[in-house]
Amino acid sequence: MSDYKSSLKNIESLDKNIRIAFITGEFNRNYTEQLENINKKFLEENGFKNIDMFLVPGVFEIPGFTSRLLDTDTYDLIICFGVVIRGDTPHFDYVCNESSRGLMDLTMAYETPIIFGILTCNDEEQVKVRIIETYAVSGLNLLSEIAKIPE
Repeated sequence: MSDYKSSLKNIESLDKNIRIAFITGEFNRNYTEQLENINKKFLEENGFKNIDMFLVPGVFEIPGFTSRLLDTDTYDLIICFGVVIRGDTPHFDYVCNESSRGLMDLTMAYETPIIFGILTCNDEEQVKVRIIETYAVSGLNLLSEIAKIPE
């Protein structure tokens, strides 16, 4: 992961004391835990230590919990993780559409950055590939969002 430091020149100037919240859906926990661990490790390796982690039952509950956290005005950055895998019913579409819409509404209503780290995949193989890709790009996305936070 040390290669990422050279990709963002101003990493040393970022405020390492910002408060970060991870909100993670427990459904498909074997995958969501990997997303948490990858991103937490990256942030900690780069000096960010103020990370609080919250679990909610599933992706559908993430926007509601995010809204409550935003109302506390405690966090400078909120990162949402979840994994939804398509099944045989339209449930997949409802969960994906409503959770993404809910988080977008919150993004527009609040100044706190919210990162959408929810994977919406057709099958488990796609989840595994996306988690590996997330490992490669999410750290840079996190740092670019942190760089936008006003001091």
